Amino acid sequence: MNPASVFDLLSMLVATVLTMLSLNTLQILAGIRLEKSLFIPVMVSAVFFWFGSIISVVSYVMVESASHLIVIQDKINLLHQASLLIGLSILTYGVFSYWKLTRQVKVPKHEQSKVKSSNSTERAKKEKRDEPAKKKAKAKKSKRKS
Repeated sequence: MNPASVFDLLSMLVATVLTMLSLNTLQILAGIRLEKSLFIPVMVSAVFFWFGSIISVVSYVMVESASHLIVIQDKINLLHQASLLIGLSILTYGVFSYWKLTRQVKVPKHEQSKVKSSNSTERAKKEKRDEPAKKKAKAKKSKRKS
């Protein structure tokens, strides 16, 4: 079996799992009425990835069994690449729309103190770690002035 066909079969398997997970997540989100802007494009793109992989596998089997069909192999490859491009574009749109949505999320006031304290804790750790280097730089400056 051609290595490209093995990868297409694996892609088809991953796309099937992605479609099933997205569908299940959409059903759960519909039950609790949460935002589902990411999972619809993920599911649709997974369908296009699956479609592209199945086209490639079927064309490989057809060309192996009937060698006179090799003439249409370029058109089949173009269809395969187009379906992958459409799927990737839809997935990119879904991630972009979700990114825009998450940028607009406001942290509740009672949670802001936790976010600020974790940021200040990280900042304090970084300053403590950088303290020896700052002392050395300060000592060099004082020597140059002398």
